[in-house]
Amino acid sequence: MAHAPTKPMPASSPEVAAASPEIVEQPSFTLRLPPQWALTDECMILLGETNESLGFERTAEGALQINFPPGNLNSERGGIIYAQILNWGFAADTGRATPADGGVHLPDGLLLVPDAMWISDERLAEIDVGDEGIWSVVPDFVLEVRSRSQDIKDQQDKMEQWMANGVRLGWLIDPFEAQVWIYRAGQDEPELLERPASLSGEDVMVGLTVDLTRVWPADSD
Repeated sequence: MAHAPTKPMPASSPEVAAASPEIVEQPSFTLRLPPQWALTDECMILLGETNESLGFERTAEGALQINFPPGNLNSERGGIIYAQILNWGFAADTGRATPADGGVHLPDGLLLVPDAMWISDERLAEIDVGDEGIWSVVPDFVLEVRSRSQDIKDQQDKMEQWMANGVRLGWLIDPFEAQVWIYRAGQDEPELLERPASLSGEDVMVGLTVDLTRVWPADSD
């Protein structure tokens, strides 16, 4: 599903200034561990605390997926969308929104981290929201924003995993192609939109409208 990262250039290399985004942004990869090395929640949290520049997810088989940080522009794109969801969430007061550094346990054993998620009060009532660990809860909504190093098929596979576990609404955004795939519970195939100006929270996040005009690169006109 994922590929081993290419070796980064030394900081002193004169080629760094001319490096392409594909070299600067490195793809994620999956590390299979011996069975006795159980990836407990405590281990996952410690890994994140001691390697703050990396992101970690756990497959249903217990393998460790290591995610390298996206470029600054892509972080900004995710932040633009998350900020609007967060502001709507404060006003609606019907759940909680979290950014890209929060993960959840899913019923099939996966531990995934989206670029943003929203969880309704109804689903939060099923867990201890004061727990400082990793919550076992299925978000109502998830956002995934493709970075340049990520293969869109891998991101689509991840969205299918989210939906199979009970997510109600998902947005997969590809800023490089100016496309959005909207995943809905009970819908066989995602809806593909070309460079939409905005997205609606539909019946999941009622009243939310997210402006995407600052997400699309200017050169994609």
